[in-house]
Amino acid sequence: MESPVGRALLRLTGASLVLVALVGLIAPRAVNVTHRWQVVLPVTLGLVLSALLVRLPAWAKTRWTPVVVSLAGGVVATFVGLMTRYHYGWDARVVMDMARAVQAGRALGAADYDYLSMYPNNLPLLAIDRLGAAVSGTFSLAPDAVLVPVNGICVAVTLYAVHLLVARAAGRGPSLVAQLVTLVLVGTSPWLAVPYTDFYAMPFVVGGVALAVKALAPGRRSRRVLLWLLAVVAVSVAYAIKTTPVVIAIAAVLTAVLAIFDHDLAAGRRAGVVAACAVSSLAFVALGLGLSSAATVASGVDASRIDASTSPPLLWWVALGADEQRAPGGIVNYGAYSREMVDAVAGRSQDETKAYAAGFLADRWAERGLGGTLAFYGDKAAWNWGDGMFWAWGEGPDSLPGALAPATGLTGLVHEVNGFHGSAYPLRADLTQALWLAVLLVAGAGLLRAPYRRETVLLAVSVLGIAAFTVVLQGRSRYLFAFVPLVVALAAVAHGSLPRLGGRRGRVSRSSR
Repeated sequence: MESPVGRALLRLTGASLVLVALVGLIAPRAVNVTHRWQVVLPVTLGLVLSALLVRLPAWAKTRWTPVVVSLAGGVVATFVGLMTRYHYGWDARVVMDMARAVQAGRALGAADYDYLSMYPNNLPLLAIDRLGAAVSGTFSLAPDAVLVPVNGICVAVTLYAVHLLVARAAGRGPSLVAQLVTLVLVGTSPWLAVPYTDFYAMPFVVGGVALAVKALAPGRRSRRVLLWLLAVVAVSVAYAIKTTPVVIAIAAVLTAVLAIFDHDLAAGRRAGVVAACAVSSLAFVALGLGLSSAATVASGVDASRIDASTSPPLLWWVALGADEQRAPGGIVNYGAYSREMVDAVAGRSQDETKAYAAGFLADRWAERGLGGTLAFYGDKAAWNWGDGMFWAWGEGPDSLPGALAPATGLTGLVHEVNGFHGSAYPLRADLTQALWLAVLLVAGAGLLRAPYRRETVLLAVSVLGIAAFTVVLQGRSRYLFAFVPLVVALAAVAHGSLPRLGGRRGRVSRSSR
């Protein structure tokens, strides 16, 4: 039995992905790197055509292939991250400097506690950075020399989680392709050089969804309950590290509720599933709060000096997401970070900040009207989703010349390819952009034809959730980065619904999964 709501969610997600991909091909919104359509357009179309024609040989789908790809991917990611190390700025540097100070026994100043009061979500990052500083001090290394390899480990675990997620639904061939595409988009990114929450949360994001998919599949009840509990724990850890994974918790509960109507169940069983979802939601909240408290303790800060009353309310983040700024180079930032708005609420109470945000939103509505508001958020979605480099080198002063120290040999080669001012970076960015847009097109077109399946709905609603998060609240393409493996997995699963050119598409057998 199909769920009409589930099927409608698949179509909505598919249409949204196709639309933002087409805008990215035909009328892209400028990001911090200029893409050349002469390269992006033909490569994107070539990759989509390859997805319809090419099939992997049997020798590439052995049981050990996913393990080898995951381990090799972790090594590649670690190498790229270490070779691309630079003196990053923005929040990553602010938190790292705090971590080094705390680990060295130095007291944080008033400005530091003002920052943590405004952004308490960075306390888990502070705890991780402090641990990195402690380990690095033992070996007389810089914290980045310890934490960048942690990014590589996160990539390796993520790649294997992608395999587990895709292989069950689509088979080993699509899972291998999903691993390789994830490796290119995530495991070679310049972001590998920055110790930040995106990579730390990523394995728990993908792993949580993979566990939830297995829990939603038919099987022994005790095993499914255990898998569901593990999924709750994984997503709670992801949420404690980074706020955005909250959308996965919502998607999992929604998918579970839809699942009770896709086959005949007694009223009592349905009520039991709804009750289990309610308990899971409470457990998610409790675990999230508990992990956040533990992170505060592990960070080593004086919790009494963190003033929660000055942390901005949700409405302020919505107001930030409605702001439009024009950068010096002419690039329009849709709902990104605004220093002016941050300074405007400095020292205000939550009620005062809420009043400021409400007034700001009212002014934007009066200025834009309904049509202008829809156009703004449409531009914002296209801007966020139309950047295959995910705002690499776009934060703070990271893109300034000299961010990367001069280098030769392999390090110099990596700088030329991955450095913002590297000679090969424009081509690298164009090819990556083409791959990303091809992923969006395959995922979107496949979802427009895909039948209702629980794992597909969970993936689609998770992707739809992060899209809504980045459209409504402050965000930019970097906020999508931790979810890129899920988008790739969705494309791999939806790919089976596309028409196969040059022959019939066979069904996926259990032995190939």
